Amino acid sequence: MNKLCPRSYAPFALCVVLSFFGSQNVLADTKAVSHELETVRGAGCYSYGDNETPAQAKRAAMTIAQEDAVRNHRVFVESTSTVRKLQLEDDLIHTVSAGMLEQIRVEKEEKKGQEICITVSAKLSPVSFEDLIRQRANAKEIAQVAQTPLMPQSQGYGLRVWVDKADGHYIEGDRLIVYVQSERDAYLKLDYFMADGCVVHLVPNVYRGQALIHGGQTYSFGGDADPEHILITHPFGTETIKAMLSAVPIEDSGHDAGRGCDESRDYLQRLESDIRKGSRGARLTGVDRSVPLVTTSKAVDTYTKEKPGPPRRK
Repeated sequence: MNKLCPRSYAPFALCVVLSFFGSQNVLADTKAVSHELETVRGAGCYSYGDNETPAQAKRAAMTIAQEDAVRNHRVFVESTSTVRKLQLEDDLIHTVSAGMLEQIRVEKEEKKGQEICITVSAKLSPVSFEDLIRQRANAKEIAQVAQTPLMPQSQGYGLRVWVDKADGHYIEGDRLIVYVQSERDAYLKLDYFMADGCVVHLVPNVYRGQALIHGGQTYSFGGDADPEHILITHPFGTETIKAMLSAVPIEDSGHDAGRGCDESRDYLQRLESDIRKGSRGARLTGVDRSVPLVTTSKAVDTYTKEKPGPPRRK
């Protein structure tokens, strides 16, 4: 539940509450749903230094072995070309290793000097794994399209869009704050493309009309003094904040006021068509800026912080 009413928007004195209904992620990003499980196996070795203990080395070898098991699973192998093309390998390996492997068991453990090698078996739902790959790939593809400028760039417009984290990396439970600043008075369109394939219209939306913003002023969404709170929740992955400015309102002819959000692909197609048609048949011009985001679950964040490196796999 997110409240939207930027404090700098003097013309919009009424604050409203919007419910953003994204699609339900069957994984909740950390726990597999009840599907038939398959056995996976993996092996890993870790050589530890003088400042590390055998217990630390064993945990590191376990991590490597679990990731090896994920890489060996048939679903991952069958999706390798897509995963690597979209640069999703580490994200998927970490997500599955952190929360989707069940009944993990050490089958073999060997110690040679300061090297520990472990072989593990575990259970994994192939359906959940496929769902995860599909969701992450879809989010990445949508983000690539959303980050491509749709509006012909026009001189005389200056637009800055940024978020409160310089690296754009948000963890489950974080608040997202978006800032917008224009060099001139213009109409703003601000959208949030989420990892579930849903795009939320921050400005304009079904509760208020077009937003004419004023040059030199900074407009914020989600800050301490703002009514809205934008919290990061599942599903996670690649996301985008997209802002556009125009001298005339940027209409969305297909928007349904009854929906909490739009399907991203359909919306981008409509938006591109509407921009091309423009006002009175003339294509709209202005400026188009995007901010890429990466959202991560707490489980994966903890896992990656504790992950050893650089390891040697067996």
